Amino acid sequence: MRRLILVMTVLCVVTLYVLAVATGNTSVLSQYFWFAFGFASLLVLTLVLMAGSYWWKLLQSRHRHEFGSKIAMRLAAMFTLVAVLPGLFLFGVSAQFISHSIHSWFGNDTEEALNRSISLSKSALDYELDNSVRRAANIQIALMAANSLEEPLLPVLESNDKNKQFSQLNIRNLSNNQLVAEYNPQHLPTPELNDNLIQNLHTTGSVHEIENINNILYAQGWLILPGRAHDNALFFRQPIPAKVAQDATLIEAARAKYGELSFTKKSLQTFFLATLLMATLLAIVLALLVALLFARQFVAPILSLADGARAVAKGDLDIQQTIYRNDELGQLTSLFNHMTVQLRHSREQQEAARHYLEHILNSLTTGVVTLNQEKCLITFNQMAENILGQNLNPILGQNINQLSEQDPQVAMLADVFQQILVTENQNKPAQITYNHKDETLILLGKATPLPEDSGGGIVLVFDDVTALVSAQKEAAWGEVAQRLAHEIRNPLTPIQLSAERLAWKLHDKLNEADAQILNRATNTIIRQVAAMKDMVETFRNYSRAPALKFTNLDLNELIREVLVLYESSNCTFAVNLSKIVMNVNADSGALRQVIHNLLKNAVEAATADSSPEVSILTELNNEHILFYVSNNGKTFSQEMLLHAFDPYVTDKPGGTGLGLPVVKKIIEEHGGRIQISNQKNGLACVKITLPLQVNRNAKQ
Repeated sequence: MRRLILVMTVLCVVTLYVLAVATGNTSVLSQYFWFAFGFASLLVLTLVLMAGSYWWKLLQSRHRHEFGSKIAMRLAAMFTLVAVLPGLFLFGVSAQFISHSIHSWFGNDTEEALNRSISLSKSALDYELDNSVRRAANIQIALMAANSLEEPLLPVLESNDKNKQFSQLNIRNLSNNQLVAEYNPQHLPTPELNDNLIQNLHTTGSVHEIENINNILYAQGWLILPGRAHDNALFFRQPIPAKVAQDATLIEAARAKYGELSFTKKSLQTFFLATLLMATLLAIVLALLVALLFARQFVAPILSLADGARAVAKGDLDIQQTIYRNDELGQLTSLFNHMTVQLRHSREQQEAARHYLEHILNSLTTGVVTLNQEKCLITFNQMAENILGQNLNPILGQNINQLSEQDPQVAMLADVFQQILVTENQNKPAQITYNHKDETLILLGKATPLPEDSGGGIVLVFDDVTALVSAQKEAAWGEVAQRLAHEIRNPLTPIQLSAERLAWKLHDKLNEADAQILNRATNTIIRQVAAMKDMVETFRNYSRAPALKFTNLDLNELIREVLVLYESSNCTFAVNLSKIVMNVNADSGALRQVIHNLLKNAVEAATADSSPEVSILTELNNEHILFYVSNNGKTFSQEMLLHAFDPYVTDKPGGTGLGLPVVKKIIEEHGGRIQISNQKNGLACVKITLPLQVNRNAKQ
């Protein structure tokens, strides 16, 4: 840009010099004035386009609200006024000076004197012309007399004393334009007769004028000769007196010179004003362009600092601005670079401290979440995400009181935080049930306020105690089951035997009606005793599982064997077993019991739909086998999602509530995991995860 402006400046100076030289009349370049003016106009147009382009960029920057556009516009407007106003003022003063000065050279008095001199000269010439006409009239009379006497006319022209005052006399026939007689000692040219001249002669009788022949003024004219030969006319030509002719010539020459000077006055004004206008335009536009460039260069360090400040605001502290100037702006840039270095060192120290703290927090097996005074989530450790099973980054910076308005899973997370916040002023932690997707967790959490000097806020600490609570529950229920099984099993056999003996002893001693009543009563006692024996057996199995015998078997094949038992069911089975062999180290009987229990529960729940359907899916995921059983119809209730694996919790009429706890125990004894959930497509799903191999037995 600088080089281009430098080139344009050189071209402007050269063009203005050519215009100034071409203004003079005697200059060799005067004939190229308008070419130079046109080239200067192109330069002005180019500079205007360049300045307009820069102004357009400034307006676009202002429209986009770019930083620095306002100050750039203000500086550009100020420099524009500084460049334009003085130039316009000088142009106005110079134009007025040129117009007034040149006009003063050609005063009205001189023009008036020349006009009066021309009038006097014309009067003198008219007087001499009238004298010549009067003298020619005497000859006309003599010719008319000779013509009336039918005498020759040429002698009259040659012998008359007065004809010596005429340089040329001749008689012409107006009808055929023939020369009748002529006196022309100086051999002056004979004027031509035309129709207009002949018509004027017939109308007025005479035509006369002043003629310049060989720089000599002559009074000449035509006089008609009436009579029999009225078609003849006399032509006369007499020289004007030398003094009168010389004065008239001088006056006419002065008039012509004055006219030329008057015309030159207008041309000079035009040339001078055009040159001044072009010089003013070139100076203004060039100064404006230089001013705009200066404004841009002046604002450039500020814009550079603004870019650096924006980069620092975004976290880029490695930026260093180049210092191009040694003035205050250069010192400001140097201070900015020093500031970024200090900020970078401070950030590195803070990052080191933060990494140290994060390392400590991430090494904990406890989840830690920090809230500010507005209850907005600000920090958390990795274990918090692992325990909660959710990515906390999307809710970072959000108020936990507003999380309940989002999707259900996030709302459940907000409920957990709210329950932990209740313990802020308590000494005892809170035990919270948290259902994440397809499993129920038991969390133990405590809220502690942070000191005010560190910004305030609250830290939430929580841990997953699901395994501990489950172990405690299982131990308690196992002990209860053993005692109940022992206490209930002992009297069941005597009750059953007594009922059977009573029915056998009295069946032939009672009438038919009483015998039927006795039979129904004893059968009821026997059936209920059998049911209680089954419940006691289930208790026994729950409290003291038998030793499992692990063998290598194919899970898909085992599922197919169990499915054969449900071929006669009115439920549709959608089976999608993996084509990969699912070898698992497990107890065949126990795993068969698990599959049978899941399929039985799924079929019973699917019957609630008009088109009952059960889906079975197996697949491999890394080193684990995934086994899904889904059904339509009835889904899990909220209570079942939270307590499905607790003993005696069921939503089936007549259910014992021990099926899923036993299944969970068997799966865990195989080193696996069981989870339940309600899918978005309206299906209830049970998911079992088993390792590819289990190298330890159940008791271990």
